[in-house]
Amino acid sequence: MNSTPDTPLHYEKYTLDNGLDVVLHRDTSAPVVSVAIQYHVGSNRERAGKTGFAHFFEHMLFQRSEHLPRNAFFQKIEELGGTFNGGTSNDGTIYYETVPRDALEKILWMESDRMGYFIHTVTEGGLRREIDVVSNEKRQMENVPYGLAFDLMFKHLFPQGHPYSWTVIGEIEDLRSATVEEVQAFYDRYYTPNNATLALAGDFDPEQIRPLIEHYFGEIPSRPRPTPPPIQPIRLQAPRRISYEDGFCDAPMLLRAYPGVEMYHPDGYALDFLTNLLAADKKSPLYKVVVEERGLAPEVDFFHYQLELAGVLVLEIKPYPGVHLDEVEAAIEEAFTRFEQMELQPEDLERYVAMEQMRTYSRLTTTNGKAQALARDNVFGGLPDCSLREIESYRQVTREEIRRVYTQYLQHKPYLCESIFPQGAAELAVSDSELIFPPREPITEQTMNATAGEIIDDPYELTPTRWDRTREPALMANTPQLKVPPIWSLTLANGMQVQGIAYEELPLSYFSIELADGMVADPIHKVGVANLLAQLLMEGTARRTPEALEEELGRLGAQINLNGGRESLSLSCTVLTRNLKEVMALVGEMITEPRWDAQRFAVLKERTLDDLRQRRIDPRSIASDLLNRALFGSDSILSFPAAGTLSTVNAITLEDLQGYYQAHLAPQRARMSFVGGEDAASMRDLLTPLCTAWAQREYTPLTLPANTHTPSHRCYFVDYPEARQSYLLFGSKAMAASDPSAYPALIVNDHLGDSSGSLLFEELRLKHGYTYGAYSGFGQNNWINTFQAWASVQATVTRESLQLFREILTCYPAQYHASALETSREGMRRTMYGSLESPLSRLNMLRAIALYGLPADYLQQRAAQLDTFTLAQAKETIQRHLDFEQMILVVVGDGRTQRKEVASLDWGSMQCLSLDAIE
Repeated sequence: MNSTPDTPLHYEKYTLDNGLDVVLHRDTSAPVVSVAIQYHVGSNRERAGKTGFAHFFEHMLFQRSEHLPRNAFFQKIEELGGTFNGGTSNDGTIYYETVPRDALEKILWMESDRMGYFIHTVTEGGLRREIDVVSNEKRQMENVPYGLAFDLMFKHLFPQGHPYSWTVIGEIEDLRSATVEEVQAFYDRYYTPNNATLALAGDFDPEQIRPLIEHYFGEIPSRPRPTPPPIQPIRLQAPRRISYEDGFCDAPMLLRAYPGVEMYHPDGYALDFLTNLLAADKKSPLYKVVVEERGLAPEVDFFHYQLELAGVLVLEIKPYPGVHLDEVEAAIEEAFTRFEQMELQPEDLERYVAMEQMRTYSRLTTTNGKAQALARDNVFGGLPDCSLREIESYRQVTREEIRRVYTQYLQHKPYLCESIFPQGAAELAVSDSELIFPPREPITEQTMNATAGEIIDDPYELTPTRWDRTREPALMANTPQLKVPPIWSLTLANGMQVQGIAYEELPLSYFSIELADGMVADPIHKVGVANLLAQLLMEGTARRTPEALEEELGRLGAQINLNGGRESLSLSCTVLTRNLKEVMALVGEMITEPRWDAQRFAVLKERTLDDLRQRRIDPRSIASDLLNRALFGSDSILSFPAAGTLSTVNAITLEDLQGYYQAHLAPQRARMSFVGGEDAASMRDLLTPLCTAWAQREYTPLTLPANTHTPSHRCYFVDYPEARQSYLLFGSKAMAASDPSAYPALIVNDHLGDSSGSLLFEELRLKHGYTYGAYSGFGQNNWINTFQAWASVQATVTRESLQLFREILTCYPAQYHASALETSREGMRRTMYGSLESPLSRLNMLRAIALYGLPADYLQQRAAQLDTFTLAQAKETIQRHLDFEQMILVVVGDGRTQRKEVASLDWGSMQCLSLDAIE
């Protein structure tokens, strides 16, 4: 067993005879268990011309194994009420699941089958189908502004042939040319038990589980352990400048990349401090020069990207439209000069350690976070709790070390400068840049690698086993129950209502305060007031400058966010529990003593306008905004995004924010939710200063008229020139969260599109390979309520994808059957067991009660409703709330190749728009 000085993360580590490392951590706070398997194989184990294999296997291992039929992994975990996913990085591949505790043996059975009895199922047919899916994932990543930025940075920073000189997702041409034999050889070399760590975290009995791990994983034979690749740091002999045109962006972007150090290098901790001191806060020289003084960009970002074999220091600045990147380069140099003249303060280091402590703990608030961390740290750091131990390494960093690493890694050192400029604006690039031409896939050359439709698996041989692995184990005897922790509540003298739930596992506290109704209370000709007010409340107080407020929050290990959403203006906080009292006093100061800084307001307004310009070139945002306008009407406040539009934000003044504050931020309107170690009595004491300072004021509750708008068109097409994917969005009006039909709607959507085990995903991705994912869901609030179904599909199958959507949605009422309901009933019931595992999930439950007026026992009520929900009720819910004839369609895609294809479906009246016409 082991633990660290900072927090008791007890674990047991041992190794099976075949070399598989096993890490066990018992956590009985919720009736769930998480399993993570970290394989020591990422894209750095590939070679030029044969790239993408590691990421490809992340996909393939979800498809099937010798004793699990195709797609059973998706379906079984959904039915068990679990969640799952995987991820591939430059250095490793991880798979993880969280399930109710009685399903743990089933997960061990499935994961062991993937580890030891998978590769024979990789046949030519399966290979070709998944290549289509990976191709669409790659297009999805690239089909957005600046989508190639980091791929090209790695390609041109690392020398040709370096393990980081190609992308994690790889080149599609490499995968298409790969043979089954090559793929199998890669798997045989790296997916071995002695090249992996299995970690379990959650509610299980170690004495019972150790024999099961041996039973399922012990017979998998080890193979020669691959030799880890050597450390390969970058050494640039001279600066290099490259530039390229991005047809999707409307503003330039600059990236500087310096050689850094690999993970766990002693200099890495000081370099983390350095990048934060240079750019992470309002007093940092890069922020001061680039953002405040020269007004070149809304923000700067500097981070140290540490990989297994090398590291990169990345400075990213996305300036306002029309800014010449030479100006940005000059500003960077001035900021560096200022840093050289700065005196580093001990409190700056203490502040960063506190924030690192808070971030590290936050990653460990779920069993899934713990399992992943234990597995990852064991593979790459040699100790399952390596991340916690690193906190002490941060504590040991000195000001002298920070100066040294600045001189050693940044000052006058060569770097790669990458300029990205909009179409036809090459003059904005850094001078003397080498113009490069990234390969672009012509839409007309897109092809499907496999035949769409039902998948017929090629025959394969079975690997001999000691026991019959086709026999699925039963659920274990430790059946979980839905347990909702006690909720305490109180009302302060000023009328603010507070509710809370106990949490003491880690030294963190969480709270949120719903301050006002958000955007829906904005004047319609000045939408965006609530959003700007939320931002301005973070910009200091009457007693503190923005820099001083930020420093104080950092010192306390507190992260506060104020968000002006569409229906709520809310403050949320995560804080080290030891500092809760001080943070609550600071929050009171922020709420009751705004700074009303005209200079900061001007900066925030310009930043918001820039965000809105970016929103106008993002396919998903375009589709979402257009759908809302179609459903609710452009003259309704319900149709706007929270940040407003360019025209409404331009009209906003500082006085508008002050007026909103006076009219809407009244304590009797406020609702606070708290999760931490305090009870009602102690919280009342903590909140007394806020209660005293924030006196009741006149407040009129918000009311909105019913929206009766009827859309004027059935279909909207937005021309997004050269888009290699089309974004498809179907939508209709829906019910509020408090409506009696709200939960029944969630039940019937579960089978349709709630997850990767649902119908839309199965048809559009698994069977046809048209997309990386297809989903549907209800957005249930107080006023802005919609049903939406969506996918981003390969451009050349836009028409076919729309036909599939129409077929599925039209036939869903008739084809919905009893077995679908029973599967959803079982999966959703079991999902509830772990739904309150984390402090954030408990906080979100409290917020739902506060925001939507739900009863305190709404989860128990939903569980009872789920048990008694009938097929007849399900069909009636589908008929009422999933009526295809009431749905609007929005397509954002390449007009030259796809507009006629969409029109040929005869969807009804279609309006065609250009990007310039989007407000």
